[in-house]
Amino acid sequence: MDGIAGIVFPDVFQATDLITPMLNTMAHRGHSIQDRCAIKSVQLGSCGHKIKTNRKKTVFCGLDGTIYNHFVLQAELRQLGHEITSDDPAETIAHAFEEWNDTFFDRLSGDFAIMIYDQKNESLYLVRDRIGKKPLYWYQDQHHFIFASELKAILASGAVPQTLANDATAAYFYFGYIPQDMTPIKNVSKLLPSHYLEIHKNFSKSIQPYWSYSAHFESKKEDPSLIITNLDKYLTQSVNKRMPQPQKIGNLPFGCFLSGGLGSASIAHYLKKCAPEHPLVALSVGFKGQNEEDIFAAQEVAKSLNIPQQKELLTPANMFDSLVKIIWHLDEPLADPNIVATWNLCQLAGEQTNTVFSGMGSDELLAGHERYTSKETKLTLLQRMMQASPPLLHALLLPLLKLLYKPGAYELLKQQKGQTSQFEYITHNALFDEKQLAEASPKLSGYFDPELFLNKFQNIFQLNSNVSSYLYFDVKTRLADCYLLQFERLTAAHSLNWHTPYLDRTVIEYLASLYEPELLTESETATYLKKILKNVFSEKFINRPKTVRRNFLEPWLYDPQVREIANLLPKGILVENGIISEQWIREGLAGTRKCHEPFRCMWSILVLEIWYRLFINEPITPIPPNITVLDLLS
Repeated sequence: MDGIAGIVFPDVFQATDLITPMLNTMAHRGHSIQDRCAIKSVQLGSCGHKIKTNRKKTVFCGLDGTIYNHFVLQAELRQLGHEITSDDPAETIAHAFEEWNDTFFDRLSGDFAIMIYDQKNESLYLVRDRIGKKPLYWYQDQHHFIFASELKAILASGAVPQTLANDATAAYFYFGYIPQDMTPIKNVSKLLPSHYLEIHKNFSKSIQPYWSYSAHFESKKEDPSLIITNLDKYLTQSVNKRMPQPQKIGNLPFGCFLSGGLGSASIAHYLKKCAPEHPLVALSVGFKGQNEEDIFAAQEVAKSLNIPQQKELLTPANMFDSLVKIIWHLDEPLADPNIVATWNLCQLAGEQTNTVFSGMGSDELLAGHERYTSKETKLTLLQRMMQASPPLLHALLLPLLKLLYKPGAYELLKQQKGQTSQFEYITHNALFDEKQLAEASPKLSGYFDPELFLNKFQNIFQLNSNVSSYLYFDVKTRLADCYLLQFERLTAAHSLNWHTPYLDRTVIEYLASLYEPELLTESETATYLKKILKNVFSEKFINRPKTVRRNFLEPWLYDPQVREIANLLPKGILVENGIISEQWIREGLAGTRKCHEPFRCMWSILVLEIWYRLFINEPITPIPPNITVLDLLS
């Protein structure tokens, strides 16, 4: 719920007050506290916490997030002679930097975005947590280096042109979110998870990783009973360390987001186990007539654990009530209709607590979803034969295939590059593939190449199994850039402290080290978690598949209330600016243009249309807009 921001100028004579409007734009997070300081040509600002220094006042630190091992670091620093005067983790970080410089980043355990200014060496450091729970944006030109926890704060500075990034927008239509270091604003980047950025005193910069997820993919085969014991221990420890201090929670219950899956159910179980006397409330939101079975499954979990449940079902009538406000809070367009469910989930929680837990990350770390199975990845027999065949056989097969079956030769060439299964995986899950994007947006065609994008993940081709590579890719993209982004932004909008025990460093590194098979059947998803929970929940719930919902919400596309809004898109700003084809939208609405997921394709255009009007077409507002979708688009 906190926020950090800052500007570095090439010299003190160019400095102007840009930090104030940036901080004002982040005041919506519910904090009246704003702190700022200027050191020569550097302006630093923080919402929610004070900027802290070491005793010598040579290191300045601002923190957005939580450090779970802060007291361990603090005790070690005091033994080394550091005089730390408060329990504020930002002060501990300032002293840690003084003692160990940038080598201590890997020692941090938590969810964080950190700014550190080293006055002695005139260097600024930005650090982002390992998985990417806390976003951090930056921009550099000849006159400024600007950074902030929110994209809108960077734009509020007035120093960054509000120009659409075509490459990121093309990637948005491919994935349904904007991946990795890309952002929807031209020349603005996101700091990658597990990386730190340094701005040197000569205004040059460097970006380096301080931790590697793939380095822990050892694929070691442990005794299954030992795995269950260890995982249970690590999850218990992770939940315990995230328990809020009594003065921060009081008699308020813990909220637990229950989605109907094993991950969220397991967190509810561990909350009951770790704090049996503390009140707990389960929170569930679904879509009427579309995924009510998830709500029923969540209801079964709540009943099994004797937890009261608050639930809500969305309908076409209330689907758009807060959509403009949601997109303003998100900062980036997300083509996931669940952003509305997430918003309502946070509203439910905010009415009764300030602390919520979820099972976020369990699917990606434990292969808990059907999209990782052989049923969904759908590699052809030819592809699997080629993966299993030695390089020499490839060399013999290639000339023959060129003569007899050219598509097979093409597949063999792709496999020789080491990316057949991974490319098929991201293509199978694409919202708009390259052909569909060329039809929907000729302007954006060619701006995003999925094969080139996949080559950014060099370690993915060195992993020991296809399943491991799918998990690795999703942790690096979908988890951080779609799921974490929406929950971090929307929980912050409702002043909620959101905890994700599966994203604890110990849990992540341990699960990454375990063996994953080459192919996964539906019954093999989340195997270890099923064994942990087998005596907690019914067998029917334990074995309930978490499936890919193709054509989710498609019937709603023909609802009159949805249709009224969708019919405004052919005359929208995206069409006016040539970003989307008017003909494509009209054919899509008429049902004559086949889409991979019809509702989600149209939803992605609607979300981008709203986002464009808020972030490109008009100056950034410091408070969420109070306007309906119909009024905005009319």
